Amino acid sequence: MSIHLEQEVADYSARRMRLATAITDYADWLDRQHGIDAERTLRLADTASGLRQDKLVVAFVAEFSRGKTELINALFFADHGQRLLPSDAGRTTMCPTELYASADEPPSLRLLPIETRRRDESLARLKHMTIEWCRVLLDPTDPRQLQESLKKLTETKSMAAVDAIELGLWDSEDPSERHQLRDDGTVEVPAWRYGMVNYPHPLLQAGLTILDTPGLNALGAEPELTLSVIPNAHAVMYLLATDTGVTRSDLEIWQKHVHRHANYHVAVLNKIDMLWDELKSDAEVQATIERQAEETARVLKLPRSRVFTVSAQKALVATIRGDAALRVRSGIESLEYLLAHQVIPARRDMLYHAVSREVVSLLDESRVDLSARLKRSSDELIQLSQLSGKNRELIEQARASLQQEKDSYDATAAQFRVTRKMVQKQGEHLLSQLSDDTLSVICQAGRAVMESSLTTRGLTSGIRQLSEQMVERLQHATRLADNVLDALDQAYTRFHRQHNLPKMQVPRLDLGAYRNRLEALTRETEAFCKDPVNLMLEKRFMIRRFYAGLAEESRKAFNLARVEAERWLRIALDPIMTRIREHKQYLDTRLASLQRILENMGTLHSRMAQVKQEIGALRQDKLELGRIAAQLVA
Repeated sequence: MSIHLEQEVADYSARRMRLATAITDYADWLDRQHGIDAERTLRLADTASGLRQDKLVVAFVAEFSRGKTELINALFFADHGQRLLPSDAGRTTMCPTELYASADEPPSLRLLPIETRRRDESLARLKHMTIEWCRVLLDPTDPRQLQESLKKLTETKSMAAVDAIELGLWDSEDPSERHQLRDDGTVEVPAWRYGMVNYPHPLLQAGLTILDTPGLNALGAEPELTLSVIPNAHAVMYLLATDTGVTRSDLEIWQKHVHRHANYHVAVLNKIDMLWDELKSDAEVQATIERQAEETARVLKLPRSRVFTVSAQKALVATIRGDAALRVRSGIESLEYLLAHQVIPARRDMLYHAVSREVVSLLDESRVDLSARLKRSSDELIQLSQLSGKNRELIEQARASLQQEKDSYDATAAQFRVTRKMVQKQGEHLLSQLSDDTLSVICQAGRAVMESSLTTRGLTSGIRQLSEQMVERLQHATRLADNVLDALDQAYTRFHRQHNLPKMQVPRLDLGAYRNRLEALTRETEAFCKDPVNLMLEKRFMIRRFYAGLAEESRKAFNLARVEAERWLRIALDPIMTRIREHKQYLDTRLASLQRILENMGTLHSRMAQVKQEIGALRQDKLELGRIAAQLVA
């Protein structure tokens, strides 16, 4: 692992934590300013929590025996002086494996039995069902224990062929798999469905998560990997062998599972040492490697700059032995540079923009609000100064004028309460379009269509019906939200014009991202159903499994849309209610102050001193808000 890569990951982690701390400070500042405005502080707490838990996910994808695990060892764990993950010949990881660090549990290897494929729960749900997993504790100080324990990732087991077919792990109709059938009617299958390694490595502790995926069979057998896990990775390293180039199975994985899904993907031609030839000059060897790289870029339709050539095995050896020349020749440094100077900064920028969208609007609102409060206090101080030394009649006139202003304001507030009831009613109707009950009805109807015909046509009809009905609900909810926003805009404008409250702008409810996700899932279904491999009726298990994965992803999108709508309704209503209460409290305080002055002229100067103190406190609040804002953009 290069010092640049380690430093960039550490900087990325530090930036996340600084942002999270600044957001928490802002939430505390808001809480001191508006103890009754819980929605804004809750939103900020969620954002800060998300930042602290954010992971930079790098997935390694390839057909078997392309050297994914060895590359992971070389890139991230070479400093251990040995292989952390098993990658000997014939001893490679047999199940998708996730490497991460969590201080909430001891270092361990968790393994999900392959038999759980009979279950309907998704991998995401099973991750939270600890009873379903086998756990092996790891001792980071004992390299031998680590090696022996992690070898469990390579385990296989014998299974009756009929059971393997049922679980979608073996295809009797595939000529390339028939030889796996033994005389006793069994086949060899992976012992584990998924592995999770919690290991206290500095990179993992800084927020890096590594996903090692097995070959084509595992990707096809676990639709959740291609529907959710790989698309959510921030970078995908797709490995090929330099000596063979892009094989048919390599191209199949690339087209089905990588290039249409991943956010940032590159091709890695591994094992370039197989082309090192002592009978050729270095220039000749490099020319051969370059031809393979250019051909790979052409076949995969990638820019040449997105194709890397490495020898993971030589890079690992070079790091362990301290051989700088061999390390340079292995090509590993170009991948480290990519991760350090492109992937990580891209994720950092994405995080910054996401935080900006969530927090900057609130900061601007706080600045406007603070300026308005400072102006009100300054205006009151000016008025009190002008009343100093005046007779009771002039003070009474000032009180009567303020009372008239308050009566007018109360009338506007009462009118808004009518608007608020209407908005709340429309909001309830909006949320009913996205309720759990609505979702369950849609899912049940889609499943009924699919199960009535366990063919690809039935699957297509079922998922298309599910997607179309969900999209229709999202569109209807968006129209209802626009109606709500129009009513609120009129109310906000009225407060602004008649009572000079700061103009508020509530963004429109945008469910487009969730609509796009559902439409993308529909496209994934059509691609699945057009695949000749999936056209046979014997693939019923795969059809059910694929449908279950799609329904789960659709449910996630639908639920996120509902959460977004609930949050939007609170954002639309809560700030104006806070300002209505604050302005009412301000008018009440000023009226009470003038009344006390009328009753006792001696209290005028004490009130002036109190207002001056309030102005000083507001100015301090403004300085603190500026400091917090500077941290958020640092």
